[in-house]
Amino acid sequence: MSSSGPLFWQRCLDTFRQELTPQQFNTWIKPLTARVSDDLSKVTLFVANRFKLDWVRTQYSSRISNMLEKFSGQPVALELALAPKETP
Repeated sequence: MSSSGPLFWQRCLDTFRQELTPQQFNTWIKPLTARVSDDLSKVTLFVANRFKLDWVRTQYSSRISNMLEKFSGQPVALELALAPKETP
C-alpha cells in the first residue's frame, strides 16, 4: 500500500467526523478499517459483523464513494467486506 492510502482514508474520516454526530461517527464509521490500492482506484472497507456491514452499505456507502472520488479525482471502486476473524 502506498503511503497516500492511509492519508486518503483519513481525509474521509475527518469529513465524516464533521458531518455526523459523535455517536454516529463512533458507532458506524470510526471502527471501519480500510485497505487502499496503490493507485487509489479501489478501497476495501472491513466491517466487524454482518449487521454493521448491511447498515454501512445502506446508510453510508454512496456518501463514502462520493467522498473517495472527490478526494482522488478519479472513479474509486468501493468494496465492503467482513473483517477477518482474529485467531486467539
